[in-house]
Amino acid sequence: MTPTHPSDVDFAVAYSRAWTSEPVELLEFFAPEGSYTDVAMNTTYNGRDEIARFHRWMLKFAPDSVIEFSDACACDGQLYLQWVWSGTFDGALQLPDGSSLKSTGSDFSVPGVAACRYAANGNLLSHRDYWDLSTVLRQVGAS
Repeated sequence: MTPTHPSDVDFAVAYSRAWTSEPVELLEFFAPEGSYTDVAMNTTYNGRDEIARFHRWMLKFAPDSVIEFSDACACDGQLYLQWVWSGTFDGALQLPDGSSLKSTGSDFSVPGVAACRYAANGNLLSHRDYWDLSTVLRQVGAS
C-alpha cells in the first residue's frame, strides 16, 4: 500500500494502523533517511532500519500497543498530530538513565503530540514524539 500524503484527510487513520499493526507499511511512511525521535526517552532512530528496530522494541514492551492519531494539521512540510498510546506493560522497559524495569502486566494509556516534517512527496523526514513518561510509570505501578 502507498501511504497517504500528510495533507490527506485519512492520513491519521492510515498512520495509526501502520504504527499499531503494519510494521512494514510503517516504514513506507518515512523517507529512507527519515528519523524518529522519542523525546521522553531521549532517543533518536535514523533511517528505516533503526525505526524498524524501535518499533520492534515498542512491541516487545507492549505487544498489544494501539496508537490512535487524531487532529492532524499539515501545512508547508510540517505535520502535527495528537495521539493516544495504550497497551499492556508485558516486556522490559529501558529508561533514559539506562536502568530497566521488569514487566508489571499493567495497562497504560498516555496522550502525546507528534511534530513531523515531510517532503513534497509526503514521506516523513522526521517524527518527534512528546509524551509524559511519568504518566506511564505511574499507571504501570513503577513509580
